[in-house]
Amino acid sequence: MSSTSGTTGFKNLFVRSMTSRVVEEMVRPFLPPLLPIFMLHQFQSPERGRPGHDPQMVSDCLKRLKKHGYAFLDLDEALDTFNQSAVKRHKAVVFTLDDGFLHQVETAHDVFSAHECPFTCFLITDFMDGKSWPWDAQVSYLLENSTKDRIALSTESEVQDLPLSTSAEKRFAGHKIRQAMKARYARHKSETKTYLTDLADKTGVELPVRPPEPYLPLGWERARDLEGKGVRFGAHGLTHHILSQLGAEEAKEEIVLSSERVRNELPRASEVFCYPVGRAGDFSEREMKLAKDTGFKAAVSAVPGYVTPKGLGNESFSLPRFTFPDNEVDFFQYCSWVEYVKGTLIK
Repeated sequence: MSSTSGTTGFKNLFVRSMTSRVVEEMVRPFLPPLLPIFMLHQFQSPERGRPGHDPQMVSDCLKRLKKHGYAFLDLDEALDTFNQSAVKRHKAVVFTLDDGFLHQVETAHDVFSAHECPFTCFLITDFMDGKSWPWDAQVSYLLENSTKDRIALSTESEVQDLPLSTSAEKRFAGHKIRQAMKARYARHKSETKTYLTDLADKTGVELPVRPPEPYLPLGWERARDLEGKGVRFGAHGLTHHILSQLGAEEAKEEIVLSSERVRNELPRASEVFCYPVGRAGDFSEREMKLAKDTGFKAAVSAVPGYVTPKGLGNESFSLPRFTFPDNEVDFFQYCSWVEYVKGTLIK
């Protein structure tokens, strides 16, 4: 057995022990109510060669949560009732999706509906309207379809040579390019367009005006159909640009117009806004105030952590979410009290 396998096995045993019913019942009364909100993006699509969340693993996690007495809550419902004693007595969990790709939402519905688990999907509204498709998805498309062996990535400090010979190398290159764009090229929408044009030249790939498979948007008609089956939809901006890096008027348009679009199309629209990208520096006090003034009751980020009653009261417009992990051990650690205590001790 390798040292890595041994460490993973020990962690699995530890987390299972610490999250057993007996231990949970002993520890939970001494902690504040904890609400983990998970965010998911694309799902695996082997026939298309697409990486992402494993639908079977997600299903297995939901099955195990049910077995351990967790309550599956709709995001809006959870935020409305979180301080009530009925929720405090239960272990609760919330699931969200970002962006609104057709394959992503259809797969999520198949997986979550099988376990009677609600979820909220935050939509990029210009993408839904066919006006544009997400800049980060365009980066992925260019790299996936490139036949170049390598490309050069210029940053403010250096020029990196990025090999593109394998799928893994292309995914790594995509990660590095998106990081560079978030840090430097997403300050204005025109800069992003210019950078994507340059990247298309480097990769030797023509960038389609409209998204091809597997980057098609869900579409409003299908969204209405799924809303009738229990899926909730909310606003995720017009274009998925980082709001804090835009001018005041552009940032306001991203929030206000995307909110109006979702509310006009869908009668059960979520009252929660989702910041594009959502890292700590991707939204500021300005965006938090804009979301509040637009009529939202809360907003979610991509900063990891738990929603607590105190946080819900003081930080409703910067609520944390966990990225759905790629293994069950980490997932159950986030669902349980273990991650909370670990984070408290490290602080």
